[in-house]
Order: sequence, then C-alpha cells, then structure tokens
Amino acid sequence: MHNTYSTLKKILSGILALSVVLACACGKSDKSETQRKTRAKKTEEVISDASEKETEKESETDSGSDKEEPAATETSPSSFDADQAKSYMSSVDFDGVVLVAEGDQIVWTYASGYADRKNKTPNTMDTVFEFGSITKQFTAVAIMQLEEQGLLSTDDKLDKYIPEYKYADQITIHQLLNMTSGISDYLFNGMLGFSFDDFDNMTVEMLLDFENTMTKLVTTPLSKDEFVTKISEYPLDFTPGTQNEYSNSNYYLLGIIIEKLSGMSYDEYVRKNILEPLGLKDLYPDIDHLTSNGRTDLFIKSFDLPHQDATISYAVGVMTGTAEGLLEWEKKVMDKALLSSQSWDKILDGGAFGYGYGWYIENGYIEHSGMTLGYNTNVRVASESGRVIIVLSNIQLLEGSDKKPMSSEICDELWNYYG
Repeated sequence: MHNTYSTLKKILSGILALSVVLACACGKSDKSETQRKTRAKKTEEVISDASEKETEKESETDSGSDKEEPAATETSPSSFDADQAKSYMSSVDFDGVVLVAEGDQIVWTYASGYADRKNKTPNTMDTVFEFGSITKQFTAVAIMQLEEQGLLSTDDKLDKYIPEYKYADQITIHQLLNMTSGISDYLFNGMLGFSFDDFDNMTVEMLLDFENTMTKLVTTPLSKDEFVTKISEYPLDFTPGTQNEYSNSNYYLLGIIIEKLSGMSYDEYVRKNILEPLGLKDLYPDIDHLTSNGRTDLFIKSFDLPHQDATISYAVGVMTGTAEGLLEWEKKVMDKALLSSQSWDKILDGGAFGYGYGWYIENGYIEHSGMTLGYNTNVRVASESGRVIIVLSNIQLLEGSDKKPMSSEICDELWNYYG
C-alpha cells in the first residue's frame, strides 16, 4: 500500500489543479505569493489530519498486463520517422490516438488504451474524443464569418452585444479573440463553485468527498444569463489591451454573440455554417456522439467522472470528433477555406503576444491544446509543409512526466521525427 501521507499530498495537489482546468488549454499561475504560502501550510495540515483517518479504499485501475495492445500504422512513405515514433510511444503510458500527416497523406497513426474501460473497448482511429479548447478555432471562424456578413466588427465594443456585462464598454471583440480583454477566467476564479481560496478552509471530509463534489460541479448546467451575471462580479485582471492572459471567459462571451446575431444555438451554427458547407464528417459541436469515456489521473489515484455538461464547455471547448475528422478541418484551415484571405490574416496574426484568434502562433507552425474533464489534446499545423500532428487522449493528466506525458509534450517529441 502506498505511503498515506505522500498519497494524500499528491491527491490534494491534483484537486487544486483539477478544480480549475475543466475546459481550458492553458494553466494559470497564482499571482499572490502570500496566498500560495497560506494554502501550502493549510494543505500540510489537512494531509496530516487525513493521514490518520484515511480508509483503505482504492480506485479501480487497469493493470499493465490487462491493457489493450497499442496499434501503430505507417500508411504512406514520408520523411517522418515512424520507427522512432513507435519506439517512443511504446515507452510511455498513453491512452488515446495519434495521427501524423504530411501534405495530403496520413503517414502514421497510433492507438492505445481503452475508449471504454468498463467494457474494455479499445481506442481506434474511429474513436470520438472531446477536443477541449481546440474548439476555439471554430468559434473564431464563426465570428469572422459574422464580420464578413457585416453583422459585427472586431473593433466593436462588447456593450453593443452584451450590455449586461459590467465591463462591456471597455472591451472589444478583438480583445476577446486574442486574450487581451482582462476578463477573469470562469474556470479559475471560483465562479462554478470552487476556487483556490476554498483550500483555506479545506477539511478532511471535503478531501475524501472529492468525487461527489466534482460530479455535482461538472453536471450542473450553466445558463448564459447566469454566466454574464456571475462573471460581472469579478473585476478585470488588467486594463484591456495592455496584456495577454488566457481566459476561457472570452470565448464563452463570443459564443453568446454568435447566438444573438445568428438566431441559432452555437451547435446549430457550427453545423450549418462550418461543418456542412465544408463537407466535414466525424466532427460534432456536442457531446452526444462520444464513443469514449475520460479518466482523470491524479498521480496515483484515478477517477472516472461523468462528462462535463455541454453548457460548461460551450463555445470554449464543446467540440468532439475523431482524429481524422480533425485533420480534415485542419486541411481547410491550411487552405484558408470559408473566409477571405484578409480574415484569415487576422485569425493567424499573433500580434505582440503570440496568440491570434483561437491559435497560438509559433515560429513555423500554429498550435492549440485542449483539456476537459478526463481528456487532454493537442494539434500542431505547419501550413508551408502541410505537416500536422494530432494527439487525442482520454486521460486528463494534471502534470506531465517522462512516463506519462501530456498530449502537447507528445506532440513536441514527435515533431522532431520529421526529416
């Protein structure tokens, strides 16, 4: 049996992280050193108390010998080193799929672990995963479609569309899109019912009831009116336009704008104006088509929690699909489909902070990660070479390691295997 003190310390650290990453792609550092030290002290006190009361209940985990055998396929000659990729993936603990493409060809695929652990259904290239914040690409394209139709301008102030929001007269749509609005992140600030400050009053009972607490939190629907009312209670983190700080609240508000101007729900808009015109299949703006279940791995303790309600993910992270379905979308991005070249230039302009509209703009490629409860994902695209790497995992890791890397870390490694 694992050392009780160490186990609970890791679990509590995991809870701290998990409570703020339900549908986000990026973490957010705590700005207050004093608060951080206070929580650290309180954490030690709770763990010390809990170590005397912990039961021997252990979560169910898959044994190594019972895990589905991974499947790797090299589908086309390429400069990509498939042997090296297979060797690397075989050396790590990974549940999910990997797809590597170059030009118009899929050159390597890999699938490992279970899509449905209860029924031991293996992950395959047909498995439907949650994408998390990769959704922001679709939201940004929808906004630019509305601008091209003359229904909005990215220079418009938010009060033209959501005057109910307290700081709407200070923020432009452009600042929502490129994460320079200063709006507090609803997945980090406690708006959903949990915050960092709750650890100042953490009890052993709260620690041991984590699974029930999280299940209630992520299955409680969030209405748009409720979102606007609640987010208005939080002051801006900085003067709009002066800094860049990733906030999922920006894209939630963009989803509301899309619905108001189009007269459609977000999912209906994406289907009718993006997916259907492009003939894209195996992509869904909902969680109804999922064929996988996620697992949240808090270091040595795992939880198979329910899928989070779609109203929480919304225009921030609701998209789901297969790896090949996502590849077809990224091909359309590289082809600059649906929009004018001017609109795509705006989307892919990283500005002073390296973040465009729903994309991180890097040197030679564009990229975005995603995370929802039980999933972590990453996609990287280099338009000039046509190189694409997609990593979709139905394990939510709160921190990567050499043995259990995050999807973004796997993507980093595999990117080196192109010749």
